[in-house]
Amino acid sequence: MSTRNVTIIGNGIVGLACAYHLQKDGWKVTVLDRARVDEGTSTGNAGAIAAAEVAPIAYPGLWKWVPGMLADPLGPLHLPPKHLPKLVPWLWHFMRACLPRNFERGVAAVGAITSQVMGDHMSMLDDLSARHLIAKEGGLTVYRTAEGFERGKADWNLLARFGFEGTRMDAAALKEMEPAFGPNVIGGYHTTHWAHYRDPKELLTVLHAALIERGVTFETANVQSLRTDGLRVTHLELADGTRPEVDRLVICAGAWSGILSKKLGEPFPIEADRGYNTTLPSPGVKLNHYVTFAEDSFVATPMSMGIRIGGAVEMGGLDAPPNYERSKALVTLAKRYLPDLKDDGGTQWMGHRPGTPDSLPVIGKSTRAANVAYAFGHGHLGLTMSMTTGRLIAALLDGRDPGMDVSPYRIDRY
Repeated sequence: MSTRNVTIIGNGIVGLACAYHLQKDGWKVTVLDRARVDEGTSTGNAGAIAAAEVAPIAYPGLWKWVPGMLADPLGPLHLPPKHLPKLVPWLWHFMRACLPRNFERGVAAVGAITSQVMGDHMSMLDDLSARHLIAKEGGLTVYRTAEGFERGKADWNLLARFGFEGTRMDAAALKEMEPAFGPNVIGGYHTTHWAHYRDPKELLTVLHAALIERGVTFETANVQSLRTDGLRVTHLELADGTRPEVDRLVICAGAWSGILSKKLGEPFPIEADRGYNTTLPSPGVKLNHYVTFAEDSFVATPMSMGIRIGGAVEMGGLDAPPNYERSKALVTLAKRYLPDLKDDGGTQWMGHRPGTPDSLPVIGKSTRAANVAYAFGHGHLGLTMSMTTGRLIAALLDGRDPGMDVSPYRIDRY
């Protein structure tokens, strides 16, 4: 095809990253979404560039911990009974991903992307003169029991295989770095292979404005379906009845992407992994680093507007109303580690993370439509992997070598 027009469905951080790289490569880019850029899941996340996060959620032996997670009212996992029947196919693939041989393949595939993410984010920020948006003090992972601290050695040995080293620290050393820690923090690790945005919403706002200035078009549109001629998508069908033509198409609509891929005959098991957080504008304590509380599976991020306490996995689908008790539970957990934390005026939030059974995103060309590519399913690592994903998509649409094996991320892997 001689034209270089591309339509992107989805204006979250992955969609903006694809628009950024495609525009740089000379494409005329149009981005469609039913919501504004400052309204989606990407604006309210924990802000991490988690380069060292190479382990898929589906890991061997996880089944031993699931009953305890579900029984704990403050636990990190919730499976609403109403949604369980719809979850069965996804859970089947998830349990298979937990097999040791599949887990090892997953680690390699996640690490192949995360090893590149820091450079891609910094390159974009330098291009936009926006390094002020990011904090690079690294990240802390802390533990509250000797058993958990010892068990964490295996995780850090895994990270070291990819060059992501962590410095093991006792409670006293951690207290020097974070005076707000209470006695429940008994040890942990510090890694420099971590950064975080001071406000993810500001990142999207700055990137959105830069893309408009560079000629990218943004339109409000609710895409209902795709019309094909058997070989390629020719038109989109919008909720208002219009049918705009498309030349090339990139689908990166987060947890909603599976609805569109199914219409092309490429169903994919993706679920809305609903995450919660509470942002505390006057927390009464200061944090200097992004902190992961390993044994309770939540995080705390120091941001420009306060401290954001986030985490939880709720496989509740796209349509169920938020259960903000999950947000409150995270603050309760945080007070175990940060005893002086104040929760007055906290803002609660829920977002739909696009979860795949093996924690690998879908990145690559459609097998059914020659002019379609996919970029979705990044789960907890959407912000982390966004800029690298955009660069890979731009290479694939241009017919260039992406510089790495993208076959692990193909849509037809199940």
